[in-house]
Amino acid sequence: MSLRRGFKKEANSYAREFRTELGLRAYDPLCPWQLAAHLEVPVVPLSQMQDEVAVHHLHYLMERDRQCFSAVTVFRGYRRMIVHNDAHSKNRQASNISHELSHAILQHPPMEPFGDYGCRNFNKTLEDEANWLGPALLISEEAALHIVENGMTVPQAVEHYGVTKEVVTMRLNVTGAHKRITARRKTGWRGIGRSATRN
Repeated sequence: MSLRRGFKKEANSYAREFRTELGLRAYDPLCPWQLAAHLEVPVVPLSQMQDEVAVHHLHYLMERDRQCFSAVTVFRGYRRMIVHNDAHSKNRQASNISHELSHAILQHPPMEPFGDYGCRNFNKTLEDEANWLGPALLISEEAALHIVENGMTVPQAVEHYGVTKEVVTMRLNVTGAHKRITARRKTGWRGIGRSATRN
């Protein structure tokens, strides 16, 4: 994954700023549906698209091969709407919606879904950014440190934050949470972020 210089720090800032705007602590769980409402981005479950999508297509996407479609951002002018596959688990839906919200937060422009030869039109740079910011919104840097400092297991963190095991594991790894908390304990520091104090 190749990200522009400073992007990871920017992603951490977004995770903190939106929690502040929603009245949450830096390490609190962040509900992507609540964030979408805050950003005024409508979120529509695929199951509610019967009038726009043929029944047999819905059946295929939600029953026969539900993994082939997660979510998509639909544009009307500059307005965005997220359509997501609600046949996925709630925790997976959180990842899907956070990914699409990341495109909105970063003001990624609309793109044609398919190229000239029918292949998916895929911008790796934009997708890499959304693939990083989406999990960072769900498990902020402070949340990753909070998980380790409080001795949460991965399953406990999955339950508490309403995300997938993959998101928890990724964020614990990329933030270096285990090493950072171990180092803090060795030097006598306790607490998360700016609230840290020394014994």
